[in-house]
Amino acid sequence: MKTRLGLLNTRLWRAGRDTTLPAWQALPLVLLRALVLATRDVAGERLNLRAMSLVYTTLLSLVPLLAVSFSVLKAFGVHNAARPALLALLAPLGDERVQMVDQITGFVDNIKVGVLGVVGVAMLFYTAVSLVQKVEQGFNEVWHVRRERTFAQRFSNYLSVIFTAPVLLFAIVSIGASVFDDVIFSWLGVRGVLADALRLLQRMLPLLILVAVFSFIYSLVPNTRVRNVPAITGAIVAALLWQMSGMLFAQFVAGASNYVAVYSGFAIVIVFMLWIYVIWLIVLFGASVAFYMQNPGYSPGHDAGAAFSPRQRERIALAALGRLAHAHAAGVPGLTPHELALALRLPEPVLEDVLAPFLDQHLVARTDDPLPRWLPAVEPASVPLADLLIVLRLQGEQRQLHAHDLANDPALSALESRLDECQQSALGNMTWQDLAGDQLAPSSEKP
Repeated sequence: MKTRLGLLNTRLWRAGRDTTLPAWQALPLVLLRALVLATRDVAGERLNLRAMSLVYTTLLSLVPLLAVSFSVLKAFGVHNAARPALLALLAPLGDERVQMVDQITGFVDNIKVGVLGVVGVAMLFYTAVSLVQKVEQGFNEVWHVRRERTFAQRFSNYLSVIFTAPVLLFAIVSIGASVFDDVIFSWLGVRGVLADALRLLQRMLPLLILVAVFSFIYSLVPNTRVRNVPAITGAIVAALLWQMSGMLFAQFVAGASNYVAVYSGFAIVIVFMLWIYVIWLIVLFGASVAFYMQNPGYSPGHDAGAAFSPRQRERIALAALGRLAHAHAAGVPGLTPHELALALRLPEPVLEDVLAPFLDQHLVARTDDPLPRWLPAVEPASVPLADLLIVLRLQGEQRQLHAHDLANDPALSALESRLDECQQSALGNMTWQDLAGDQLAPSSEKP
C-alpha cells in the first residue's frame, strides 16, 4: 500500500514537468497538488499547534473584541444584528448555542468603559488586537513570510479590521437573511422560475458570503501579495469545508450525551473550544491551499529551501543574483517575486529564503510597494563574485561561537586557507555583474 501511495505521489509531481499542459488540465493538477500539500501540513504539527494557539487567544480576546465590535455596531444602529450572527456562527453547537451566546453577550454587557479607566480601555484594545496579530502571524507562517509589517502598518490595519469587519459582516448576514424574504418577493412581483432561482440563490448565500469573507482575509492578512485566483480558490475550499464540518459537528454534538453526563454544565465550554479549533484549522487549511495554488512549483522537498544542499543553494542564489544583475543592466527597476520564481522555476518562498543573507548584508533590496520587487542595493559591477560566495558560506553561522571554542587544528586551518586561495584565484576579478552575461564561460567557449 505504501509503495502504491509513493508511486502515486511521484507521478503527481512529475506530471507536466517536461511538457506544457493546457489550462483545463493544469488547473486541476495544481489544485490536487495544493490539496495534498495542505493536507500534509494539517497532518503535521505546524498547523495544529498554530490552530491550538489561536483557540487560546480567541478565548482570551473574544469578549474584548466583541465589546469593541458592539460599540461600533451601536454607533451604526445595527447592534441587534450581532446576536443572530453569533447564533449562525455557533450553529453546529445545536441548542446549546443559545446558552453560549447568552453567556458571551452577558460578559460583553458587563463591561463598563467608564469604570475601566484609561489603562483598562487600553488593555481592552490590546487584547482585541492580539487576536488579529496572532492571525497575521499564522498566515505569515503558512506563506513562509519572514518580514513583519511595520508598527504603523499593523496599527492602522488592525484597527481598520476591528472597526470595519464587524459592521460589514453583520450587515451582510442581515441582508442575506432578509433580501430574499417572501414578502419582498410578493412586493416585487417575482414568481415562477425566477422566484425558484432566487430561492436557490438564497440557500447558497451563506456559502457565497463565506467565500467572499475568506477571499478578503486571504488577500489582506498575509504580509505578501496574494493573487486573486489563489485567494478565491482557497476561500472556496475553506467555505466548503466549513459547511461540511458544521453538519458533521452538529451530528457529533447531538450524539455526545456522554460528554454531558461526565462534564455536566462544563460540556458546552469544551464543545465550544472544539468548534473554535475546527474553525481555525479550516481557516489555516484554506490559507495553505491558497499558498500552494500561488506557488505551483512547490513540492514536498521545497520546505523553504531547508532540504537543499549547500551546492544547490549556491546555484540557486547565483542564478537569482544573475537575473537581478541582468535586469539592472537592462534598466529594469527590479523583478517581482513572481517574475523571479517563474524565470527560475522555483517557489517564491525558496528564493526569499536563499536571498535572505544578501538582504541582511544590504547587497539586495526588496521594495515595500504593493507589488514588491527584488533589485540590487549596490552596483553589481563593484561587488566581487568571491564576496557573494562568502556571504553564502557564512549564512547561519553562529556569531557567538568564538574561534577558541573549536578544536585548534593548524592543518585544517591551512587547508581552509588554501581552499579560499584556490577559489579566489579561479574567480579572479569576476564581479556580480558577470553573472548577467557570458563571462562565466571558459575562454575557449566564448565567441
